[in-house]
Amino acid sequence: MPEDLDDDVLLPPASERTQLVNQLAGLVSNCGFEPLVMAPLLEPTATFFPDRWRGGEASMRRVCQRLLHYAGLSGYRVEVAIHEDKPNAPAPEGKPNSLTGEDITVWLISIRDGVCRVGVEAKAMREPLGLVAATARAVSNAFLVVHARAPSDQKMRERLIDIASIYLGFGILTTEASMRHVTGADGNFRSRPKKSRLGVLGPVAMAYLLAVQARARGLERKGHRRITKYLRANQAAFYRRALIDIPRDIGTRLGVPDEDHWPDLPSINTLIPDLDANEVDEPEVEDESETELGLDRGVVGMNDGLPVFRVERSAALRVAKLLALPVVMLGGVVARGFQGVEIPMHYVMAAGAGLGLFGLILGRLLKDRRCSEPKCGQSLTPEMTTCPRCGGTIRGVIKNPRERLAAEEALRDQQAAGSTPE
Repeated sequence: MPEDLDDDVLLPPASERTQLVNQLAGLVSNCGFEPLVMAPLLEPTATFFPDRWRGGEASMRRVCQRLLHYAGLSGYRVEVAIHEDKPNAPAPEGKPNSLTGEDITVWLISIRDGVCRVGVEAKAMREPLGLVAATARAVSNAFLVVHARAPSDQKMRERLIDIASIYLGFGILTTEASMRHVTGADGNFRSRPKKSRLGVLGPVAMAYLLAVQARARGLERKGHRRITKYLRANQAAFYRRALIDIPRDIGTRLGVPDEDHWPDLPSINTLIPDLDANEVDEPEVEDESETELGLDRGVVGMNDGLPVFRVERSAALRVAKLLALPVVMLGGVVARGFQGVEIPMHYVMAAGAGLGLFGLILGRLLKDRRCSEPKCGQSLTPEMTTCPRCGGTIRGVIKNPRERLAAEEALRDQQAAGSTPE
């Protein structure tokens, strides 16, 4: 493939590069050059985030408070509003609409009168690393509200938030999270790949901006290696290619003075203070909100008090696979002359088919009973009234996981009509 075509993939278009640099230079002009070249480049490590994490509201406050400190907004007190994804739950306060399919799990509600209010989806608190990047972006929004005039156009404002996250030193976190490939349940007890996006700028543009910042700081090979260490493979490739394109004197274009005119770097203790020692509203005993969600709790207890259904299906296919597959796989190895023993492959296939047919017949006499929650799939017995894994209350029986949503809707209609479901 010609080199110029590679450049189209690994770099933003030329007009986009010019616009990104100009917008970053605008932040430098309005807010000073110091954060761009002197703020710590935050890494997803305990060095920069030493606070304890237990997965509740107090933990979220600590993450927000630390990021506000890094953004120069340590004078603001944090209030957190956790949005539970439950039926009939109120709409999340202040949550913006997604513009380009990005996942908005943490957002700025308001910052005024010494208080920074942040909204967060409860499900996001089960993944602390992704949560920190999303919170860093929300804090970048808070910085723009306090120090810059945010444009009224939402798309331009969201774009400037991404650029501000680079300017404040959050770029490793937000670039890494700009595009991630994760897995999710499809409602049929199977996982499917999907893309998770943070912000409106893609990974190519974010990696380019991060490389611009690295050049403005005058980082050498060791510093670049340290940055790419925490980036995904694609983002790291975009970053390395951008370094080739960006001139070493990019700082002059951004409005950054010569390094001789930079102030002295603050001490590490000033950069990374002990926030727990300064907290006055943290109780001595464990905060109930710290155990409400729990770190990496996953599906355990996620449906407490919510309805689920028992999916009852024939176990024929499951039993057939259980009997036939091991025979076919082991027989295939033996048929290739394993340790001198040779069995014709058609014998192996015939035996596997016979066992599979026997499994289909036997399995029709058995029932496979599982929780309808796609993330759970716990085996159930007819006597159970709650799922022992996700905690959901079993409110009926369905024949296929795809019937779950229809059953929930029918249950809500019954409750609205004042009837008691069977």
